[in-house]
Amino acid sequence: MLPENVQWYFPSTLREASKLIQKEGIILHAGGTRILKTQTKSIKGLVEISGLGLNYIKNNKNKISIGAGSTFADVVAYNRATKQLPMLAKALHQAASTPLRNRITIGGSLKDFPLWSSLYAPLLALNAKVKVTGEAVGIYSIEDYVTKNIIKKNHIVKEIIIKEEPGLIADIKRFSLIKFEYPLFTIAAAFKVKNFIVQNARFYITGVKSRFKRFKRAESIFINKQITSELIENSIKFINPKFPSDYKYSSDYKETVSKVNFNDLLTELRKKVV
Repeated sequence: MLPENVQWYFPSTLREASKLIQKEGIILHAGGTRILKTQTKSIKGLVEISGLGLNYIKNNKNKISIGAGSTFADVVAYNRATKQLPMLAKALHQAASTPLRNRITIGGSLKDFPLWSSLYAPLLALNAKVKVTGEAVGIYSIEDYVTKNIIKKNHIVKEIIIKEEPGLIADIKRFSLIKFEYPLFTIAAAFKVKNFIVQNARFYITGVKSRFKRFKRAESIFINKQITSELIENSIKFINPKFPSDYKYSSDYKETVSKVNFNDLLTELRKKVV
């Protein structure tokens, strides 16, 4: 429950909002789901940004821009209308529940990066970029956004940018024993293929100790080759995520299950090529 004396702010520009969040205890508010995970006693103010025009999805010259105020449900609806962003829409459609998907925003989920995130794996595999303003300003790859600690600065996510790649086949798997449970992990794989030959590959997993991990050695096995069951079998040897243990599952169990899921995912993608 929020403190009775919490201050609400309604900025008219992103610049004004950016200045407000530099103050201690003042956080952004759009979908509001972050408050469910925040120690509310530490919140002194909420900056309402839902009126700053960040709720949009548009395609301009094969670059799809997703405004930070767009919800998971907005992305799913966009995919149904345009058939674009199928992997991302699939991941977000499987996340949370219908009421929460109507509230969780792309920007808020990206900034929070919970261990169970369904957003990051597909964005990483799609080589997406994020545009931010505030203490950090610019456009960053999703990898740099996390590894260079842009994510920890007082900033506002403006939009996600995804460049359409001809010949890209990609998909995700999200593993949880019960549908409405948080996933143990999410994996995403993408192949750029021309004339049945792999030109590029990107394999990622989230839910691991390091937040995410890319498997470059496994990817390299496929470059300049056709995808075969033998190559898939060889690549799985280099899928070696490190998971935290918890009261339900050991790290070894999670690693074993992730290998099985990667094998299944790559096999499914192979069928899309041949």
